[in-house]
Amino acid sequence: MVSPHDSDNKAIAPQKTINEQPGGLRSETRMTIQTRQAQKLVTGRKRAKGVQPIIGLLDYGRRMKLLWLSAQANDPYADLYLIKIEESIDETKQLIKEKKQWLDDVLNSMPGFDIDIAQSMQPIQVSIVFQNPYGYMGAYLISEYDELCCSVFTASHIGLIDRKTASSLIEAAGKLIRRTFDMAAKWKFTGVTRDDIKASNPVGLGAIETYGACPEPILSASKRAKIAPEIRENASKVKVTLKKKKTVQKIKDEKAQKPEEVTDAKPKTKKGTTSQETVAKSLFGMA
Repeated sequence: MVSPHDSDNKAIAPQKTINEQPGGLRSETRMTIQTRQAQKLVTGRKRAKGVQPIIGLLDYGRRMKLLWLSAQANDPYADLYLIKIEESIDETKQLIKEKKQWLDDVLNSMPGFDIDIAQSMQPIQVSIVFQNPYGYMGAYLISEYDELCCSVFTASHIGLIDRKTASSLIEAAGKLIRRTFDMAAKWKFTGVTRDDIKASNPVGLGAIETYGACPEPILSASKRAKIAPEIRENASKVKVTLKKKKTVQKIKDEKAQKPEEVTDAKPKTKKGTTSQETVAKSLFGMA
């Protein structure tokens, strides 16, 4: 006879003995969204005709994964951007804290009134899973922003602040969050390491051409972000070869000599995946 609990038992992984190593850790995190303003910061906006894209939390987290892995692989420019993003996160948190404190004072300024902050009757929950701390730090910003928006709408609804002030508060905080997320998009994967720059090899020179000279404290790794990955000196590295641009005539000559070998020069990638991401996935084994 099959026990009614057999199906449950099958889903439970066998326990390891004391002589075996524990399995990897997994956790599930859910954030609650109260306002549409915060929801838009999570989803972002796709590029469309006449419309510029806006990076949301989910895309930001995906980009931060590659940036984090590159900093781990001894890329000094990845370290530089981690510092910039961390500073932007701290600045945004401070601004939201100041605006929230000001609103709390406004909401408590009416004697004889006990005011509850407005809450959504049907909030949404978003499951988030990031593979580095910066993704979650971005989510915390949105959560604090969501709370700020609730306070703004409450104060506006009961006449303690005007519409212009309410709009200014929401826009100022949202702008800083979008700026933080956009920083992750400005960093481009090069596969460079500190050794490449010190050796002035083609990879190092190409990175310097892209980003400019790397500040000495960053290059020496004496200055890193407070939350930065441990540098793995033996991390894999992509070999990048810088080739001179061919002349139009030379290309025509090559085509005439080997017409059967002429193929589409565009890299074949999955829809929605850039060639930069493809190289990175090959380097870091990203799924």
